[in-house]
Amino acid sequence: MSRLRLHMPVWDFTCPDTFAASHLNRAVTCAGAVATEAEEKKKQKYCNLSATYCFIPVAVESAGAFGQDATEFLQELGRRIAAATGDPRATEFLFQRLSVAVQRGNAACVLGTCTDSCSDDFFIA
Repeated sequence: MSRLRLHMPVWDFTCPDTFAASHLNRAVTCAGAVATEAEEKKKQKYCNLSATYCFIPVAVESAGAFGQDATEFLQELGRRIAAATGDPRATEFLFQRLSVAVQRGNAACVLGTCTDSCSDDFFIA
């Protein structure tokens, strides 16, 4: 991602639902296909940004797959974090943290569909 050195990076995050009926045809082709398509839509949305910006779409499917641009950006970001902190595991930690955030979002969506008595059932040990 040498383009990050030339322009100010800006990004937009999205998390498309892998299992939505409108995405199923692409979701079955390969992991990340829905996220990569969402990234392409974001690129179209922001195509008129000034040349001083480097727009980076970051898409992670609800099933956890990252889009191609998201993967490249996060690997570069992780490399920079590792260089700044000296921790060679920084990239892996970054991906893990984002994956957990997506899982928490999915859990919140599921719990949001439940009644109060239904949500109590999820926390019974």
